[in-house]
Amino acid sequence: MVRNAPSLCGLALTVANTAVAGLTVISTTTAISKTIAITMTTTQKLAATALIAAGAITFGVYEAYQANKLRAQIQILDRHQQDQAALSNQVQELQVERDRAKSQVAALMAENAARKPAPNETFKLRGEVSQLRREKTELGSTSGLSKVTANPEARKMMREQQRMGMTMLYKSFTADAKLTDEQTKKLNDLLADHIMDNVENVTVALREKMGPDQLTQMFGAQEADLNAKVQELLGDEGLQKYQDYSKNLVSAVTAQQFKSMMTGDKDAKEEKAKQMLQILNEESQTVLAGAGLPADYQLVPMLNFRNIASESEGEKSLQLLDSLYTRATPRLETVLSKEEMAKFQEFRGKAIENNRAAFLMNRSLMAPIAN
Repeated sequence: MVRNAPSLCGLALTVANTAVAGLTVISTTTAISKTIAITMTTTQKLAATALIAAGAITFGVYEAYQANKLRAQIQILDRHQQDQAALSNQVQELQVERDRAKSQVAALMAENAARKPAPNETFKLRGEVSQLRREKTELGSTSGLSKVTANPEARKMMREQQRMGMTMLYKSFTADAKLTDEQTKKLNDLLADHIMDNVENVTVALREKMGPDQLTQMFGAQEADLNAKVQELLGDEGLQKYQDYSKNLVSAVTAQQFKSMMTGDKDAKEEKAKQMLQILNEESQTVLAGAGLPADYQLVPMLNFRNIASESEGEKSLQLLDSLYTRATPRLETVLSKEEMAKFQEFRGKAIENNRAAFLMNRSLMAPIAN
C-alpha cells in the first residue's frame, strides 16, 4: 500500500494549499499545476500564503479561469484571519488570567499554611485549582488551525480547497482509469476527508510528542482506512491502479512542473517530459531500495503527513527527494540541454527550500498552542 500518500495534497499543513515546492503547500499551501507544483511562482506563493492563513493543506495551482473565484475566497479568508487574530487575543487574555489566578492561588496557599482554613475556604481553593488545570489542558490540546476550523464555514472552505486540489492532482488518474462522474466525485471526497483527518492526526502527534513507531501506527491506520474505502469504491483492480499512480506522483509532478521550463515546440516538450518521467520513475525505486524503504513509499514531501508531525521524518524526506534528483541528473543530461539542466538545478533547490518552509509553517499551525 502507498504509505502516507495522498492516499491523500500538500500539508500543504498545510497546513494549507502548497507545492513539490512543495512539491506543493503548504502551499499548507500548495501547488499543483494540473498536478502538484514543485516550484512556485510569485503568484502561486501569494495564493499559498492566503490558503495557509486559512489552514488549508491542498496541493494545487489554480487555472486562470479560477482566478476570480480565488479572489473571492481570499476575501473570506481575510475575514477568518481577523477572527483568528481575535481568537489569539482571547487566548492571550486567558493566559494572563490564568497566571493571575495562579498567583492568587499561591497567595492563598501561603496564607492557609499560616492558619488552618475553614472547610468552605478549602473547598473553594480546590475548585479554583481544578479550574486552572482544566483550562491548561484545554489550551494545550488546541492548535491555531483548530481554532480557525472550529468555525463551520471556515472548515467547510478548507475542505473544499483540499477537494479542488485533489481533483486536479488525480485528474489524469480518473481519466486513465475511466472512472464515472460519480466515482470521480466520491474519490475526490475521500481524498479531501483523508487530508482533514490527517490534519487532526498531526495535531495529536505534536501534542503527544509521538515517536516513529507511534507515527507509523497512526498514519498507517489512516491510510489503510482510505485504501479500504477506495477498494470498496473502485474494486481490487481500481485500488491497484490508484496505488500505482500515487507512488509515482513525485515523477509526474516534477515532469509536469518542469515542462514549462523546457525549450522547443509543444511536441518536443512533451517528448522530453515523457523521458524525464521514465527516468525519475526508475531512479526513485533505486533511491527507495537504497534507503531500505518500500517501493510504494510516498516521495512527495507534502503528501506524507509524517513529515509535518516529525522534524526528523521531514528532513529524511527532503534528503530522499534530493537524492532522487542527484541520481537522475546524469541521465537527464542526455535528454535536456545545458540551459535546461541549469534550470533543473535551480528547480531542484527551490523544491527542497519550499518544502522545508512548508513543513515549518504547517507544524506551527497544527502544534498545540501551549507547546
